[in-house]
Amino acid sequence: MNLFNFFKKKKKTEGETVGNGEPSTEQISFAKMVLEIISPTVESFGFVRHAIEIKTYSTNVVYRKGKCYIKIDSTTYPTDYPYHYNIVLGEGDSEDFFDYDLSSIALCQLAKIMDSKTTSSSYDFPYNNDIKASILRANADLLKYGEDFLKGELTNFYQ
Repeated sequence: MNLFNFFKKKKKTEGETVGNGEPSTEQISFAKMVLEIISPTVESFGFVRHAIEIKTYSTNVVYRKGKCYIKIDSTTYPTDYPYHYNIVLGEGDSEDFFDYDLSSIALCQLAKIMDSKTTSSSYDFPYNNDIKASILRANADLLKYGEDFLKGELTNFYQ
């Protein structure tokens, strides 16, 4: 197999669906709850909604304030099991993967830096009646571990 053939786009066969088509109901419900609960919190610190993308297997919501951003991303893609979501704090370009990858930290990692006793990890993707409780818990964690970042104090973030 030629290396360049590996990167060629595979043709879609009859009856095959593409995973990034219509948003799924679980991703729509997740995004609505993020906008209902987390938006007011981050907007009260001066962040502005920059982008929202809801797909079949993922949701990405980005808020920006100056050079800082907060990104909430989820995945229910079949190969990404266990399904999860994260709150990511970053500085720089939230759209460029290389910049994003090098200059951001998941809230759960920041929590471990700030409190070595925490067992924080990415959040399990919630379904149905669990969505609101999960997003409320994530919002509380954002206020607890990310408050300095929200206020523009980046010392813990840089650490």
